[in-house]
Amino acid sequence: MMFPVFEDRSEGRSVKAQPDFVLYDGSTCALCEIKSGHHINERDINQMEECDEVTIEAAEEELENAQVREKTEYDGTVTAVESLIVYQDMDEEYIEETRRESENFRAALDRITDYAVLMTQDYGGDLRVLAGDFDDDRAMQSALRTGVTLPENPPDEILLTEGMEPEVLAMAVTDIWGEQALDHEDGIEVTREQVRDFFAPRHNVNPGDLGIVFEFLEDIGACDVVGTHRYEFRREHMGAILGVEEMVMEQRVEDYLREDDQATFDSFSGADDDNDDDEEDEERE
Repeated sequence: MMFPVFEDRSEGRSVKAQPDFVLYDGSTCALCEIKSGHHINERDINQMEECDEVTIEAAEEELENAQVREKTEYDGTVTAVESLIVYQDMDEEYIEETRRESENFRAALDRITDYAVLMTQDYGGDLRVLAGDFDDDRAMQSALRTGVTLPENPPDEILLTEGMEPEVLAMAVTDIWGEQALDHEDGIEVTREQVRDFFAPRHNVNPGDLGIVFEFLEDIGACDVVGTHRYEFRREHMGAILGVEEMVMEQRVEDYLREDDQATFDSFSGADDDNDDDEEDEERE
């Protein structure tokens, strides 16, 4: 089940747990939360405390509401409830090093493992336990404790149509090179030639389109020109980079540049008009 809600108001209790999803194997009901980073914050701890308070009766009630009997071979019986939190960017080395260097991390780790088993996952590797203990010892807990082999995450692939428009090329450039800047403190550089080589020989990218696209990306603050046909994406550009898709869905790149050129011309022309007015005033004086 994805995004279930476990509420329990019986006997003065006030529990409302909302894990990302639930694993159920006919015996154990595992309440799972997934985090993308490696920072254990107060909200994470509170979430797992709520999950830890879910009783067997509350778990069975939620499985009944989900009509698990009608959809699976299981009868909805729960003999154990476990709380799991998975940090995708955490590993054994990080925990060992950070526990040694940070008292705050040690305290946060101890608190969260009071309520949940802390795990990590590697695509092409294992989903495995990093810290904490299961409350019970059944089939699911044994499998998780041993480690579950995960398939490799397929690489991102950008497919372009023949005769691609600058809008498609702008999204492709920011998807492939722009978003990499988040992981590089010194930014990512790319040249027009590198972009053409990346898509060749399947696609012949028009140099004129590349010029238009990089002019557009520079103008909206998604990159900087750092040399002849050489461009740099940095972390501070990320807001503009992530907004490229929305922009090109609403307006063509060439239309944007045409409007921008017109605005620049109008501004320059307006300045000249002001100067002319000033000169006329001086003549009248």
